[in-house]
Amino acid sequence: MIPIDDTSDNQNLGEILALVAKHDQNAFQRLYRETSGHLYGVLLRMLKHEELAEDVLQETFVKIWRSAHAFSASKGRPLTWMTSIARHHALDVLRSNTAALRRDSDYAFETDAQSGTSRIEEHLIDSQLLAICLQRIEEPSRDCVIKAYCEGYTHSELSRHSGAAPGTVKSWIRRALEKLRECVNELS
Repeated sequence: MIPIDDTSDNQNLGEILALVAKHDQNAFQRLYRETSGHLYGVLLRMLKHEELAEDVLQETFVKIWRSAHAFSASKGRPLTWMTSIARHHALDVLRSNTAALRRDSDYAFETDAQSGTSRIEEHLIDSQLLAICLQRIEEPSRDCVIKAYCEGYTHSELSRHSGAAPGTVKSWIRRALEKLRECVNELS
């Protein structure tokens, strides 16, 4: 697996992606071998299910195969670009699954109006409560919490993304979670 911060390995990945853009299957196999472990870890943190993460990983590599020509080393690192594709695809899958759950909830509402209504109301109240409480947290902390818990970012990735020290990022997240807990308890 490619270390994220190694410049020579990032250059190497850029060269491999250039070959993949020309539909070089050997380069694509090498790219998969060298990066799939990292991407799978990101997807597993986001999706929380091994089978789903494996499926999304395969779909991600299909997207990488099809869009390798769009990668530009001047705009970022190869692994960051690939991770972005994986994250966006995972978010699409999560949104799709959420929509399916809503459809199922609507069906449950139709078949069992009383209990369906109370479950839907509980979910709506929880979502609204979370949105209100998130708005009470300062921007850098809120952004880190959302990226960590909804998008699967690690502390070191958040540190690079925000430009803050890893200890600062950890403190932001810890304080933000404490504020969320206090807010939820206050408003519940």
